[in-house]
Amino acid sequence: MAQDVIAIICDCDGTLCPDTTNQLVKELGVDPEHFWNRDVDRLVGDGWDHTLAYLNQLLDVTRDRLIDPLTRSKLEGIGKRVEFYPGALDFIPRLQVRLSDNAEYREAGISIEWYILSSGIEDILRATDLGRVTTDIFACAFDYEPSGRATAVKRSVTFTEKTKFVHSISKGISGEELRRMPFRVNDAMKEEDRRVPFQNMVYIGDGATDIPCFSMIKSFDGHAIGVWPPEDAELKKSYELAQGDRLTVGPYKADYQEGSDLFRMLWRIVEGIADSILEKRQQQFRPAPGH
Repeated sequence: MAQDVIAIICDCDGTLCPDTTNQLVKELGVDPEHFWNRDVDRLVGDGWDHTLAYLNQLLDVTRDRLIDPLTRSKLEGIGKRVEFYPGALDFIPRLQVRLSDNAEYREAGISIEWYILSSGIEDILRATDLGRVTTDIFACAFDYEPSGRATAVKRSVTFTEKTKFVHSISKGISGEELRRMPFRVNDAMKEEDRRVPFQNMVYIGDGATDIPCFSMIKSFDGHAIGVWPPEDAELKKSYELAQGDRLTVGPYKADYQEGSDLFRMLWRIVEGIADSILEKRQQQFRPAPGH
């Protein structure tokens, strides 16, 4: 297999844009502090998984509402109003243009795919411009009744669950196939048969839910980049991410504009991966020494 794809995998909330779930909570007229620090924390203290706790709490606080219920259209409406951090929506195309400007990379067919991996709500994220520009989005989902009202949790993406999607990207399992046959991710596969080896992966995230992916990708010689959201003035998340040996580089401010520290580092890493792809290809076709 060619293995000429570079996969850039991003968390979303706090990495590419402010917290979209908080935006939903506010628009439902619920106090975010009470929602997270009282209601969700109470469930977590009772043994609930954090992601399942917040999803079920959203269903609970809107269950009896005749006005302003939790619906697919409400989630999509919030998605259409999400504002992204500087350069966050077009940094991948800019990296791809730089690759294409190099004749060797272009002739080798090296390309970038962009995946979103989030513990947020998929219907919100798909309604943003990310739904138009990314390869796929993996996040939490609700089931809906015919009227569009959310009735149950259909899929949750916990912090450890995120690693499942990283493995599926590596093995070349499409999102559609993975959703229908989730156990396919356990298929045995040789390293040389993986569509995207871990060394060709870059993971960008800002918080605790990203740490398992940081650790796994870094341990397989991939790249883990920490970022901190501009609204985190006290740099609390930045301090947490800097603890331990979790990151390859960072954390950087989540500014993806041309010339920013983060974008310059991203290009340096992408360029290094592209050079490694070329080197592997040259080794494959290099004639064996004569005797």
